[in-house]
Amino acid sequence: MIITTKIIIIDTNVITDLDNANILDKFVMLDNVYISDMVKNDEINSDTGNTNIIKKFKTIEAMPEQITEIFQISQEIKGLSPYDIINYIIARDNNAILATGDKKLKVFSENNGVEVIRTLKIIKLLNMKNIISKEQAINACRLLKENDCTRIPKNEIDKMIDELKTDLVNC
Repeated sequence: MIITTKIIIIDTNVITDLDNANILDKFVMLDNVYISDMVKNDEINSDTGNTNIIKKFKTIEAMPEQITEIFQISQEIKGLSPYDIINYIIARDNNAILATGDKKLKVFSENNGVEVIRTLKIIKLLNMKNIISKEQAINACRLLKENDCTRIPKNEIDKMIDELKTDLVNC
């Protein structure tokens, strides 16, 4: 199953969010979700999320010219890690969507023509495609809100919960 017509390249902070929301196992099974081989090999650990689930992500390999470009971009743009940059490059080169919670990477990517989605949008898409129920989506949001490591503003989570509850009542 797919939730968008485009490939999605996922960043580690979204993996952590989805793991904390207890829905990473649903997202990893989608046909169009990939993780960069560099990110999967170098950046993933038990702090990122459930490594048994993360190992199931399909990988997309960074090409040598893309790796070279990391260093060119990092000379021009400060504050992005090599992993952020390779996620952007892979998304750009594959006309893919970048799933990130990193604000600086989001702004840079969008300014350079790459579509970006964030954790709450993923939860909404999973619900819209009937991969998770409204109740599961609400619970995922609540788990994110209760997690001290979540960088998503609480008011955005509350807004999503309210939308989901309204949709639940109107069904």
